[in-house]
Amino acid sequence: MTKYILLFCLSIWQSSLALDNCLEIEAQVKDATQRLLSNDYPYWYNLALAKKETNCRWLTSLDGHGSIGYFQLTPKFLDPILRPLYPDYTKPYSKDHFYAFAYYLKSLQSDKLFITYQRYNGGNWVLKECKRAGVYEWSKCKQACMRGNVCVWKVNGECKQYRSACDINYSYSLLIYKYGQKYKKGIDIFPFW
Repeated sequence: MTKYILLFCLSIWQSSLALDNCLEIEAQVKDATQRLLSNDYPYWYNLALAKKETNCRWLTSLDGHGSIGYFQLTPKFLDPILRPLYPDYTKPYSKDHFYAFAYYLKSLQSDKLFITYQRYNGGNWVLKECKRAGVYEWSKCKQACMRGNVCVWKVNGECKQYRSACDINYSYSLLIYKYGQKYKKGIDIFPFW
């Protein structure tokens, strides 16, 4: 009986590993990150970003902007930058998607990774907030955040739920860090915080 319980537990554990879609794209994320950002860049945070955005699945968003892919790149805004270099970045399973993401992330790169990922999610607000705080520390920058609420859930055009734009953007970097620890395969040479 113990043997069957052990086999059952082992099969559940293996199933949970098999369900992690991120492991299927890890090699492409690592390759694009190392080629375009740095061999030392902790690519596991880029994998974490794909986990946060889409659970590492190819998706076309219903966000109203047409965001696409594992990283939810938005052609409406990024086509002029990305299409000339990576013409197939909007096609499922194209390597261009991974390279386009890494190229775009490089344009947002800051001294601290929390800033890089918050810029990816919410634009340059984090830079303004850190400047207002007088220091580039996550908690101080968050305290200096003075953005209002945004609608996060609409039904028939009517907003049903609002959330603080500050909470949304600052929780984003926390989740990237948390998920990144799951995929971590080295040391963080680039400071996250």
